[in-house]
Amino acid sequence: MNRKLQTVTRDDSLLDEPTSHFVSAASLRRRLEWFDKLRWGAVAGVVAATLVASRLLPAALPTGELLGVAAVLAGLNLAYTVRNRRIPPTRLKVELLHVKLQMAADLFLLTVMLNLSGGIENPLLYMYLIHVVIASLLFKGRDIFLIAWLAIFLFTADVAGEYFGLLPHHHLLSASPMTHEPPFILLTLASFWLVLLFAAYIGASIMKHNRAIKDELVERQRQLIAADKAKLDFFRFVTHEIKSPVATAQSAVDAALEVGGDDLPEQLRDILQRAHGRLSHAITMIMDLADFTRGGDMKREALEPVDLNVLIARIVDGLGDQAARRGISIAMDLPADQPRVMGHPGMLEKIIRNLVSNAVRYNRDGGRVDVQLELRPRQMVLKVSDEGIGIAPEDQEKVFDEFYRTEAARHMSNLGTGLGLPIVKRFTEQLGGTIELESEPGRGATFTVTLPRPRPAASAGEAT
Repeated sequence: MNRKLQTVTRDDSLLDEPTSHFVSAASLRRRLEWFDKLRWGAVAGVVAATLVASRLLPAALPTGELLGVAAVLAGLNLAYTVRNRRIPPTRLKVELLHVKLQMAADLFLLTVMLNLSGGIENPLLYMYLIHVVIASLLFKGRDIFLIAWLAIFLFTADVAGEYFGLLPHHHLLSASPMTHEPPFILLTLASFWLVLLFAAYIGASIMKHNRAIKDELVERQRQLIAADKAKLDFFRFVTHEIKSPVATAQSAVDAALEVGGDDLPEQLRDILQRAHGRLSHAITMIMDLADFTRGGDMKREALEPVDLNVLIARIVDGLGDQAARRGISIAMDLPADQPRVMGHPGMLEKIIRNLVSNAVRYNRDGGRVDVQLELRPRQMVLKVSDEGIGIAPEDQEKVFDEFYRTEAARHMSNLGTGLGLPIVKRFTEQLGGTIELESEPGRGATFTVTLPRPRPAASAGEAT
């Protein structure tokens, strides 16, 4: 059975300004980049349509002027693209003003293009509708209607200018007198106004509803993050408050056993030794809780060069006595002449220690543990295998939940805290990696952790 958990970075700053608001300077800039790509398509479309129309239509269109409009649009869009790449987004108002000026320029150029290609005769007059739809994606409320009214004003002014002879009229097909009749002009303008204003209303209504849903989801996510933070704060408080008295109690039991020596009655010695074992278990749980709640703090620490060969060997050596008592052998497959890698020493040690100690604890007597490390150009892959009790398919996701222990694990040992694998998963998440579990009941388990290798010059924030 193979389960792969694709982890996602989890942090108290998950809802930062660029992502938590429906419209922010950064999110609007990302949409502007998409808008710029659409504009390049429009440039290509204008050029293609002009060249085709100049060959197929009987009326002579001002091809040079139309291509000039396309050139102006391309030049403006190039300026927009360069500006967006070189100037980082700072204030939302500045970005909104910039995109409004872009759209106003687009509408003006569209009006010039229509004037040069038939005016009210041109069926492409409803291209204005595209800008109203885009405005509903980028803006809120009255700004959408401002774009619609600007489009209405520009096209109406062009039609009126052509009708009264203030602007030249270029026939698209032929000199049809109907296109100059007031009823036709008024009917076309009325339908144009209706379509644009209705589209603005529908777009504003739909996006208002979507924004309300997004705001509700954002608020709920904030509440979940706050609840998670409160839980971690509680764990920190508990570990801080009970660590000292538990350690003091253990020291007292150690002192009683040492002072009493062989003179202690067997029953009393047994009670004290069991108390010592329980206190050791309590201290282990306290330390696990401390590790579990310190992940974010450890991730913010500066990266350091880590010799993983040395780190793994030290951890295995520390577990040697525990493994030897049960006849368990630990084999290491480490890269020769391994260079140091940049990483978070504390988090890497906790990941490796928890996986190897679990492989020893839940192994069969006389079993084997394999610890394999592979260094790739951009990744480091740690694989820890055992020949122990294994994990049933229905438990393979639950074992990463806090305090969860399988029935087989509880039956084999009552000393586990249920936090070892959650710590591994949490630290793996925060380091931007993945963890893969392959196991069958009674046939052992293999955990594979894949972590990115930060660049030597990167900071802790950049690495994660």
